[in-house]
Amino acid sequence: MISSEKKEQAAITAEDLLGMVVINKKQAKKRASKAKEDTLKMRAHLWPEVKDSELWLRDDDTRKGFTTMPRTMPLFMNLIQDLSKYVSGGKSIPAGKTYLVLWCRVFDEGLVKIDQEAAAALEAGYSGERNVTTWREHLRVLRDLRFIDFKQGPSGPYQYVLLWNPYRAAQALRQKGWLQEPTYTALLQRAIEIGATDLQEH
Repeated sequence: MISSEKKEQAAITAEDLLGMVVINKKQAKKRASKAKEDTLKMRAHLWPEVKDSELWLRDDDTRKGFTTMPRTMPLFMNLIQDLSKYVSGGKSIPAGKTYLVLWCRVFDEGLVKIDQEAAAALEAGYSGERNVTTWREHLRVLRDLRFIDFKQGPSGPYQYVLLWNPYRAAQALRQKGWLQEPTYTALLQRAIEIGATDLQEH
């Protein structure tokens, strides 16, 4: 049996933890607000003539068509190309461009629906007669590296694409010995800089 005193201590501890979370959120919001303010001051100093209407600003309610993706996307695109040789018979394949297209099409559910493969292939820079073939080849590379999975739909065998957590994929590739330590360290350093904790979670 747990004594009432211990229960009270546990309750206080839980309340303290909740209070710490609230404080941390407030601090994070305050830091973000300060960072935005500092950035706006520098922008006004360096480009005093620039108007908001000349920029594509996400917090402008008139702007539509944005997505959310990890700030480490350039690193993921590079390591995908570097590691593609492990799943493509030794040949380096620039499947990172395909990965970027998927992230530019995804909403916050992690699922992408590709109704027109030729249009998606064009966005990735693949044109000509083999554009869809190239697109599909790169999707297979991404699947084999465990960055995505895909399922068949009425429009074709690659219509539905699931985006796995890319940090988890990087961890798995590192455990396989495919991801070199300098590359992983660069990814970890950038993740820490932006406050992403995925690589530190187990």
